[in-house]
Amino acid sequence: MPKTNRFRRTFLALGALALALLAAGTIWLRLGWRAVDVTLEDLAGDPAALRGFTLNGRINWNHLTDSLHFSLHDGYLDTAMVFGDGEAPFLNRPIVNTDQTYAIATAERAGADRGASEVPQFSAGPRTLQTVATRLDRMYTLKVQFPGAEERYVRISAGEYTLEDPVMVESWVTDHPYELDYRYDFDWNDPDDDARASWPDSVVDMRPFALDGVPVVCWEQDYLGRAPGLYRMYGLTTEEIAALPRDGTRGGEEILCGSTEFGTLEPFYCPEDAVHALTGAAMADGYSLLLYLDADNTVWADLVDGDGNRTDHRQVTSLPASDVYGAEVKVRTTDRDAVVSLYSKDLGPAVTEERTSKLAALRAEDGQFTIVHCEDQDPANTAAAAVLNAEGNALLLGWYHYTSLPAPDVGNPPDDGILLEVRPLAGGTRYQGLLHTGTERDWGQYYDGYSYQQKTRYLTFDPLEGGFLA
Repeated sequence: MPKTNRFRRTFLALGALALALLAAGTIWLRLGWRAVDVTLEDLAGDPAALRGFTLNGRINWNHLTDSLHFSLHDGYLDTAMVFGDGEAPFLNRPIVNTDQTYAIATAERAGADRGASEVPQFSAGPRTLQTVATRLDRMYTLKVQFPGAEERYVRISAGEYTLEDPVMVESWVTDHPYELDYRYDFDWNDPDDDARASWPDSVVDMRPFALDGVPVVCWEQDYLGRAPGLYRMYGLTTEEIAALPRDGTRGGEEILCGSTEFGTLEPFYCPEDAVHALTGAAMADGYSLLLYLDADNTVWADLVDGDGNRTDHRQVTSLPASDVYGAEVKVRTTDRDAVVSLYSKDLGPAVTEERTSKLAALRAEDGQFTIVHCEDQDPANTAAAAVLNAEGNALLLGWYHYTSLPAPDVGNPPDDGILLEVRPLAGGTRYQGLLHTGTERDWGQYYDGYSYQQKTRYLTFDPLEGGFLA
């Protein structure tokens, strides 16, 4: 037999094998994920109670850009694997971060700068300029981030803070920190307890929303001449901040002072009787929602049009007098609804906290509330997800469910699903189910030898919020 024919047959066989392996791999990639698919198990009650509800989410794996999407709607569960999902693995909601810094006061800058000395941090590391000061400017820097949009910043002064004894302030001069880094200008980076107590820990709710392409933030309390309520945030990008005029010196170099304010917060809606603004949200047809506490600790829900005029005002519940108040709008599938977790707590001794938690459900149509409902929830086990049904007469609630590990000493049990309940607003429970996430079947779930879980697979609920800013 000629060698060329034998070689040709071998080559063809290898080619066929390669094609078969490629086909098998393709089939596994497109169909094999069903081995770790999300599934729904009915536990009790009538599955028909799921009609009218929609709950969307996804499963992700660390370091992978693939997502397993799921949608539970009208009792049906649809799933799909999205390969190369651009938003995976981290699906973020809009957020406001607040940085508190202690910049050297303008009145002390010249003298402190003259007395500054350069100090090496490490033998071959960056060097700092160090000096002393007794007068500092407390500065808030608010950073708003919407998915897919550039970060924007507002920096405002929280007033001067004067110390009895000088403290060391420093700036890094060889690492070239940018203008928003606390190391950029002379900063007191080790404040004592008295300094930390001189301003509130929280002034802005962490969840902003967009109105006509402009971020809106909820200013929580009467502070710095600003009443509690909703404010439009006109922030600057990092490029715009870098282009601001230099207005001070540090070691002979012209810089943008850490005490310089930029950007603005403009009041949009601040009710006169508000003592503590809890949270806000964008609603359908250009309306906005504000939940706030009055002087009697009554929680009110206000609906506001695009011009900042109140169109409806409803009492929601009341909270006990407490040290801390807060609220969280649960992820939504429609902007006519908002389900909000409310809480209050007293900061007692080390381990003791007195807490109250409630769940409020609201629906708005044509500038008016059509549903205002509130019920108690366990403060130690609040719902991870909560949505109203289309009829507006029941809630679908979800809690993370945890599975047992093969051995009791390998760490905390992972969440393997979402425990679901349908609760009519009138009371009772109509249905219970378990949305299995497939963790126990997942090739990527590992546990290390140090008795804690390495979470390689996780579930997030898809938010309605997150629209791009103009």
